[in-house]
Amino acid sequence: MLLAGVLNHLLGQAPAAQAELTRLAGRTFAVKLPLFAANVVVMPDGLLAHSEAEPEATLTLPLQFFTLRLTDPQAASRQVVLAGDPELASKAGAALGALSWDAAEDLSRLVGDIAAHRIVSSSQSLAKVPLAMGQRLTETMVEYLRDEDRLLPRKEAVAAFCDDVDTLRNDLARLEKRLARLEADFGRIEGNEQ
Repeated sequence: MLLAGVLNHLLGQAPAAQAELTRLAGRTFAVKLPLFAANVVVMPDGLLAHSEAEPEATLTLPLQFFTLRLTDPQAASRQVVLAGDPELASKAGAALGALSWDAAEDLSRLVGDIAAHRIVSSSQSLAKVPLAMGQRLTETMVEYLRDEDRLLPRKEAVAAFCDDVDTLRNDLARLEKRLARLEADFGRIEGNEQ
């Protein structure tokens, strides 16, 4: 019941997703999260209600979905596992995938509009810090391995190596053609001597 309530709150903030779900009225599906799971039925108004019926489809959202959702929503959507009726699962998944929490709207009821906006923007800025640190750490590690430890080659060295391989391949092809002509000429000479 708790999960249906949370989803209904998010649907209330996304009228388009709620309208999409009205097309699935009466259909039952399960939503499985890392800590919660619920069977829900789509009501005629597009909201969800708890259901004891056997679900026609199942949407499983692993923990990776939630961590990726912050940085790469498309990669997060590939983490969702759909089972059961494919049409129901994909339509329900698309509608629920369009949901996003408008935290500023909910916070504004408690602390006011300006404070809510500042809290949300500060939280978003803080959420970007680990990603930026990870990118800088990766760049620094690559630079160290390439320039100091010489375990990774530079782009110029790789390009030169590829050019050398291409030249060697072309030279080998020309040599094979020459050898083939010499063999043919040698075969004709042997044939003429007999």
